[in-house]
Amino acid sequence: MFRKIKFSQLSIYTNYSTRVEIDSSLREGFNRQEYKPRKHPGRSQVKVAIIPPDIQKAIKLILQDSGAKSYQQESVKLNNYIHSRLLPPEDDDIRRKASKIHETVSKRVLSKMDKELTQEEVETCNKKIDTTVFNVLKKNVYRWGNISYDKATSLQYLMARAPPEYAALVRILDEIKRRLPDYTPRSFFDFGSGVGTGTWAVNTYWKNDIFDYFTVDTSTHMNDLARLILCQGRDNVVMPFKSYHQRQFLPASVDLKYNIVLSAFSLFEMPSMQSRLETIQKLWNKTEDFLIIVEHGSNAGFRVVNEAREFILNGCKEKGYAFAPCPNNNVCPRYLELETPCNFLIKYETLGFPSKVEIMANLFSYIILRKGDRPSDDPQWPRIKMLTYSNKNSAADLGDKCLLGDLDSGVTIDRDNRYQANMSRKQLKKKGGDHNHHAGQMDR
Repeated sequence: MFRKIKFSQLSIYTNYSTRVEIDSSLREGFNRQEYKPRKHPGRSQVKVAIIPPDIQKAIKLILQDSGAKSYQQESVKLNNYIHSRLLPPEDDDIRRKASKIHETVSKRVLSKMDKELTQEEVETCNKKIDTTVFNVLKKNVYRWGNISYDKATSLQYLMARAPPEYAALVRILDEIKRRLPDYTPRSFFDFGSGVGTGTWAVNTYWKNDIFDYFTVDTSTHMNDLARLILCQGRDNVVMPFKSYHQRQFLPASVDLKYNIVLSAFSLFEMPSMQSRLETIQKLWNKTEDFLIIVEHGSNAGFRVVNEAREFILNGCKEKGYAFAPCPNNNVCPRYLELETPCNFLIKYETLGFPSKVEIMANLFSYIILRKGDRPSDDPQWPRIKMLTYSNKNSAADLGDKCLLGDLDSGVTIDRDNRYQANMSRKQLKKKGGDHNHHAGQMDR
């Protein structure tokens, strides 16, 4: 059942100034010279993501056989369009906007009338007002529409979106693998599976552990393409996974649960907030361990991720907690106070088809939600969001830190402390910008 999020129930903490402290166990490791600033438990191992060679080989074979060289320009246009998309306007918002426009237009039209109107003139005047309101509204309301993925569009999507999406997913799954090295998922559910990047990503870490794959995508062309890629790009090759299921729609049953449930770059196809949250509820019901929501690193993309996060943590009966990237379950202070997205940058290698291979970068937003209660020993390291360098002679650098639902803009990184100084100087080289680091758990 759809539940309305009650934002009044969310806890918001006030700002206070503090100093960043490295986790004590990490500090001891540095003292024993077990870690270096560029290599420690909080640092992601994914620097430049590259699609596995066997998958790349299959993709290039499919693209060559399909004559996809001619799709190069169209794939760029599709990618640009996807990045620029906004969420569909809500009916209530449209009605409010229409009401305001109607009031303005009515006043303007009626102010020109210098006599009492007949019934017929009133009807004519109202029609004129309604027509004007409709035309103004049409220009001021975002024209949302879901994308229809036919065969050509699916190939264009493969060319443009497969590398950055795979890159984001391996970076996110690295978070689970690094923090829970002994975790072995046995099943995987992918909503809005597209060309299969989710399957490639989980197989990067748990290929020998997962025995059940269930993917959902409304496009039969996407499903065919995903299956063909796993079969080396050839129709006569047997599917390498014994339990690999594809469907066009979410199964109605909630009895069967999956260790990892993923929705990556899919929720923009939902026509409203209610449909998005109803989908999130269904995915949460199918989750055994982890639910992962991923979208583009834009304002609209992060809004969707944050919407799902708040709904699960505050509107669902089954308990869960934010596993990553947040160090807590409280409302996101960055979005609440600054209205800016919490996003991450990942570098990736392009397919090299039809042009040469390039290293590019992509911004994404995500949340990993885990079923159950947060463990008492869960590391609650604060996350440094922005770093602003002071002059070389200054004793400290300043940054914004996300901790316990607060965006603290008075964080001091002491240069006299050699551990923290090494972290800040060697890893946070660029001035300003969104670095997404943790104190004691950097590059998280």
